[in-house]
Amino acid sequence: MNVKLLICDDEKIIREGLASLDWNTRGIEVVGTAKNGEVAFELFQKMLPDIVISDIKMPTKDGIWLSEQIHKISPNTKIIFLTGYNDFEYAQSAINNGVCQYLLKPIDEFELYEIVDKLTKEIHLEQQKAEKEIELRKTLRNSRYFLLNYLFNRAQYGILDFELFEISKKAAAMTTFVIRLDTDSTNYGMNFMIFEALIEHLPKTINFIPFFSNSDLVFICCFNEPEGESEQKLFSCCENLGDFIDTEFNVNYNIGIGIFTSEISELEASYTSALQALDYSDRLGQGNIIYINDIEPKSQLSAYQSKLIETYIKALKNNDEKQSKKSVKELFDVMERSDMNLYNQQRRCMSLILSISDALYDIDCDPTILFKNTDAWSLIRKTQSPAELKTFVENITDVVISYIESVQKQKAANIITQVKALVEKNYARDASLETVASQVFISPCYLSVIFKKETNITFKNYLIQTRIEKAKELLEKTDLKIYDIAEKVGYNNTRYFSELFQRICGKTPSQYSESQSIYASRHIGKTPTTFNVINLSQTKRIKFRNILEFKIIKKVLD
Repeated sequence: MNVKLLICDDEKIIREGLASLDWNTRGIEVVGTAKNGEVAFELFQKMLPDIVISDIKMPTKDGIWLSEQIHKISPNTKIIFLTGYNDFEYAQSAINNGVCQYLLKPIDEFELYEIVDKLTKEIHLEQQKAEKEIELRKTLRNSRYFLLNYLFNRAQYGILDFELFEISKKAAAMTTFVIRLDTDSTNYGMNFMIFEALIEHLPKTINFIPFFSNSDLVFICCFNEPEGESEQKLFSCCENLGDFIDTEFNVNYNIGIGIFTSEISELEASYTSALQALDYSDRLGQGNIIYINDIEPKSQLSAYQSKLIETYIKALKNNDEKQSKKSVKELFDVMERSDMNLYNQQRRCMSLILSISDALYDIDCDPTILFKNTDAWSLIRKTQSPAELKTFVENITDVVISYIESVQKQKAANIITQVKALVEKNYARDASLETVASQVFISPCYLSVIFKKETNITFKNYLIQTRIEKAKELLEKTDLKIYDIAEKVGYNNTRYFSELFQRICGKTPSQYSESQSIYASRHIGKTPTTFNVINLSQTKRIKFRNILEFKIIKKVLD
């Protein structure tokens, strides 16, 4: 099945150019083009394309408006924004709102193909998953656990499962947790087998309503105790189930725990929040138990504690080791003064780890570096005292600061390499700080700072140095006029070029050329005396003893 593509741009030449690209060989059908967001949305509703390529700024309705309207009715549609450098930050905000990718103008055809090919693969996988889910529904139609998959939708119409209704009437607190297995997404049989094994392994002290949803293992839990007393009981249950999966099946997993509630009508929200907790699993590796309240704990924190955590995260982002360690000390002092028990301190630290994960994502660092070989919650739970827990957080802080520093150094080095290559390529044209900065997608101010830090020379002086070296080569190897050489290395003002050259080299361009000619003749070991020939770099005449000496010197100059 072909992937459908819609193109939207207010410039006719761009949208027609995009439409004329070789899409057919990639299994893509262009279903329409539009000159603004309003027209594009009308076409979208009729054609339902899988991918939309849109300019970000257009008259009437822009690309932001278009993406918002599309995602209201079709969240899975892939959107690619086209934007200029001046709209770079604007495009980034759009990405945070669900846009898949963006491309800077002028558009690189091959870069566009690469992005579209990647999105096409994602679309095909989503289609395959949907088809397999349909097959699964047919296969498990008579399963008790599968039928409960409709629970939350049915609850909206007052059609409640009798078993759940009876259990929930007696429950003081309810929640939902979801187990996501790290298996082949198509291996439903394996996942369902583990699911049935876990049902037999559930503790008898908690009432469970299990069901199977899109390969996830979902458990509604009903407690006789209130929320505060039930949390630790639930965590212990999840830890035992996780150990059972690991021991019996050798399968990696993550567990997300949703909000607690006393109302059956809020179970759907509990289930949704459990899925939100699971979204963090990619950041922390496998084997984690993630509680939604640990992700969003602000309501449970004092204003002072929240401020300490904000200060700590800011210090990490700024690579401020002294301030980050100071914040850790202050946070543990606060927890100690509040008589918080070890379990709650561990929970608070898990929340801190999730905040660190968010911070690393914010600065384009990979948070999985923290726990490559084990899971965060397991390490936290192994601590036997507040002092051990504090040491654990301090060690994590050291690792994060060291990692951020190394990433930033590598990024800076990569940027400098790109900048030098751009200067080497464009020194004769517009190679200003502003122009080069725009080509590597950073601000001129930031480029100026990191260039000086990494090379011990300012960007301006590096550009001048490059141009003067190129000028010296031309003086040595060609017979071009001074004004021609000045123009070729990026200077339209010959007088300014000559003054700059003299200031750096201690000689005018003419003097430098003459000295190179004299040096070449002396290098042969002969004193020119016999006949006159025109030097290759300037019109100045030089005498040679014989024709053989001339031929040798000419070869050196060439």
